[in-house]
Amino acid sequence: MTKNFAAFSKLDKTPYRGKYVVMIDGKMVGKGSDIESMLAKTRKKYPGKTPLVAKIPREEVMIL
Repeated sequence: MTKNFAAFSKLDKTPYRGKYVVMIDGKMVGKGSDIESMLAKTRKKYPGKTPLVAKIPREEVMIL
């Protein structure tokens, strides 16, 4: 398990429902609804790093 995924799995996702989160080196470095601008900022601030990007589903979403 990667450091980013381990941190993501422990993250309290409740405040981020319906939004994207970006993790680098086990820390959340971005959150919001505009994934393109978030990734542009992340790439500029952390060049050479591979982020974990995930969209947190809203409460009413059922994943089968």
